[in-house]
Amino acid sequence: MLSKQKILNVVVSGINNEDKWLLIKRKKGDYQGKWALVGGKMEFGETIKQAILREIREETGLSVVWKGVKALINERLLEKETEHQSKHFLIILCYTVAETENVKPTDEGILHWFSLDEIRTIKEQIIPSDFYMITELLTTQNMNGIIEIDLEQKEENLELSKLSIY
Repeated sequence: MLSKQKILNVVVSGINNEDKWLLIKRKKGDYQGKWALVGGKMEFGETIKQAILREIREETGLSVVWKGVKALINERLLEKETEHQSKHFLIILCYTVAETENVKPTDEGILHWFSLDEIRTIKEQIIPSDFYMITELLTTQNMNGIIEIDLEQKEENLELSKLSIY
């Protein structure tokens, strides 16, 4: 029997401005209450670039400069105790640069600019895969390939349990 669950195609972006990264503390959707990269679901017919520029504009009000795609991530969320898979995302990690730090308030969540050192100090408050994307993928000069990530959910804890790079 085939599952009716679907893989969600998602674009996220590291938005950089003068060595700071913009994160959003999600009020809606998956991973509520966690700091995350800005992004969302691709709409039918959009290119990757169109999708991420739209999501950034909707969630931050920023106009950004497109720099490219950094990695393709296959992310699965597993319930730790039951090993049941509850979410599956195909994430296209983009890189953009903002010309200003002036963001507009939105109902998607709180926006804040963080230095890399500040990001490391709030690691437990960031989606583990997003923390990995920021600290390991966005800070390199080249395309990083395909990344397989399994996150495990145990009560309130979210952990990165598997990481494979192709």
